Amino acid sequence: MTPSYLNENEIAQIEAFCKNEEMFEAVRKVMLQGIYFHGVNVKGQKSNPLVNGAFSLVSLSPNNPIPNEEIGAQLRAQWAGINALESAVNNLKKIKSNSKEYDEDSENEAI
Repeated sequence: MTPSYLNENEIAQIEAFCKNEEMFEAVRKVMLQGIYFHGVNVKGQKSNPLVNGAFSLVSLSPNNPIPNEEIGAQLRAQWAGINALESAVNNLKKIKSNSKEYDEDSENEAI
């Protein structure tokens, strides 16, 4: 997959980024944290099962009654955002340059 909106240098940079699996996963975590920051376990802290994205919306309703339909719509929107981001992140690994890199194993021995 080579998107027409990227130049060759951008594609090469994306390929290099995707080869570094630790960096790739770290960036994924940071991006998901921006959308879904409740309920993610934090190093050095006890997990709190009552704190997560869904419960944070529900927790607002006692002080500011929010109809169930609106909470459901917000949850659906949150899921759609996370799903879209995950799809885009996974598509990064599909971006490949058109140029063939020199492969030492395929060197012509006759030369």
